[in-house]
Amino acid sequence: MKAVVVRPGEGHRVGNVEFLARSAHTPRFNLAVIEIQPQRGGPPIHAHAAEDDAFYILEGELTFTVEDEVVAAGPGTFVLVPPGLRHTFRNDGDALVRMMNVHAPAGFDLRLEQD
Repeated sequence: MKAVVVRPGEGHRVGNVEFLARSAHTPRFNLAVIEIQPQRGGPPIHAHAAEDDAFYILEGELTFTVEDEVVAAGPGTFVLVPPGLRHTFRNDGDALVRMMNVHAPAGFDLRLEQD
């Protein structure tokens, strides 16, 4: 086994998602940087049956909906969505949003590549 090193811009891209830790690297989690353009929605509201979905906002502000709660999340905000909770997000602002996203366990990258 050896370390995985991904230099800036060298992650595996699937649309607006740059995967840094993929299922091929570890079965424990996926780590990605996601960019959401201004005035853009995210995925349809959904829930993950068996994985945590975590977000850390690097730049910009997202509006998260988790079940019936709406949260404005600016830089430095962390949002953890446990399995089974319905959630989505959108960028209502005029600036690009960049966030880190962790899915645990891994497998999100494989599902996204199939879509």
